[in-house]
Amino acid sequence: MLRWLINQFLPTADDAPSVSTRSETPQTAEIVPVADKVSGLLRRRAIYNRQWQIIAYTFSLRDLAYMSHSPEQAVSHDDILLSEIERILANQTLNTAIWIELGWKSLPLLLKHHFHKELTIIAHGDIDDTAEDVDTMLQALQSQYVIGATAKRWHQTHPGIGKQITLIALNVQSPDFAVLSQQVNTCRQIAAQAKLWVNDVDSREAAEACFQLGADFVSGRVFNWPEAQQLAFPDSFLHLNRVMQMARQNADAKLIADELKTDPALSVRLLRYVNSAALGLAHSISNLDQAIVVVGNQRLYRWLSLLLFSSKGDSTLDQTLLETALTRARLMETAAATHLSAAECELLFLTGLFSLLDFLLRVPRAVLLKELNPPQIVIDTLCGQSTAFSPFLQLAEQSEVNWPSTTLLEQCQLTSSEFNRLQIEATLWTLSALAS
Repeated sequence: MLRWLINQFLPTADDAPSVSTRSETPQTAEIVPVADKVSGLLRRRAIYNRQWQIIAYTFSLRDLAYMSHSPEQAVSHDDILLSEIERILANQTLNTAIWIELGWKSLPLLLKHHFHKELTIIAHGDIDDTAEDVDTMLQALQSQYVIGATAKRWHQTHPGIGKQITLIALNVQSPDFAVLSQQVNTCRQIAAQAKLWVNDVDSREAAEACFQLGADFVSGRVFNWPEAQQLAFPDSFLHLNRVMQMARQNADAKLIADELKTDPALSVRLLRYVNSAALGLAHSISNLDQAIVVVGNQRLYRWLSLLLFSSKGDSTLDQTLLETALTRARLMETAAATHLSAAECELLFLTGLFSLLDFLLRVPRAVLLKELNPPQIVIDTLCGQSTAFSPFLQLAEQSEVNWPSTTLLEQCQLTSSEFNRLQIEATLWTLSALAS
């Protein structure tokens, strides 16, 4: 019966979203970062962290005409939701974390389901059970699930819940800054150790306000499809990217020079670079066409990629991000130098460089990659897919906060002493490059 019911609501082609997103499997024109499309009764919402990266999806059922709002019907609704997620996880792998919102009355349903993935459960609604019963239920679930709760009045009758949850959800829309600040403070008081997820924000401005007040994650209808955000890249970024695409496609030097000449400051910077000690030319060059020929399209693409970090301004944050990105890129490039080709090492450099650009521009990574359109392996690696480059990106990321694991060093075919030397060399190379 349940299978028949579910089949009645499977989506048709007319139900599919009309926008393509870079968050679904990449084909250059359409890039998907971390999760597969899910069909059927389920609807999916993206959860973003402070770096505007999708760190989880929360699933709910599509609105059904027959649904009522009785407590019994709500439990049945949650049971269908869990059955659908269980079915999907049994048949495919979803790389991104999954968050599920269930009523407090529906929590016992989790004990009869089996999921091939750790899930985060956010309980909502009113609590009718005693504090002792709730405590027993949460203890039974915590071995299998990460438990969270919406910011409701439960802290007045069941204050002990705040010590057992690791995530608290707050629903707001176009928040008043003062009211939101008070709500965030209340959430911190009732669940001091929990991460804060602000849901239902309806604009990027509201989301930014939430982050400023201490939210860890945001979501809302406006963020579901990256293209719907109407993001605007800086003009300098768009111009740099046009020249980069021409260089990558090996366009004629004169055509590239003509495009560069529309930005006199950029032309001057290129001539200064060509005549710098780094290239060590015997004679200075004043002709832009000749400068492009001397540099070559591959080196020009790499040089322009570095300038992307100055396309948003010249703040201290920009310089710090550039320094971190350069160190990350150089470490990845040199770590693979002994067993990957020069061309692959060049792509590793770009992967490391682009891995922080989304944070600088404050756009979802998939949107950025769709705009930049780098080689496919760069896209796949930065979208979380497992590639030959993935261990080197993980190595660079881990090295910024801790010593990489032995397993990761083995994957990169490095000893501890070799890694230590490469990390020092990458840091010195970056400082030298920024000083020149």
